[in-house]
Amino acid sequence: MIENRSKKRWRTVLKGQVVFNDRSSALACSVQDLSEIGARIGFTDAVEVPPEFELEIPSRGLRLPARLVWSREANHGVIFLEKAKAGTVPPAGWPLTTKRQAT
Repeated sequence: MIENRSKKRWRTVLKGQVVFNDRSSALACSVQDLSEIGARIGFTDAVEVPPEFELEIPSRGLRLPARLVWSREANHGVIFLEKAKAGTVPPAGWPLTTKRQAT
């Protein structure tokens, strides 16, 4: 299989939210892959995701408008309608879990 992605993506285990209906509705999700231009999100059960929404990733301070690209049961691929800011996407070698260091 040929990889057609234009940007590197990182496997992640991050909590997220799909926010829609003028921010009156939200679905909790997990962000399983993340890049500067999109993400793969998953849910515990198969759900219908709106065609456009905001993807929030609180641990990264991200709230990005997103468009649904594909759906396969509980997993969905999205493309961001705005590029993620530098430093908000995990760098290469980023661990799946991070520990806070005392300052």
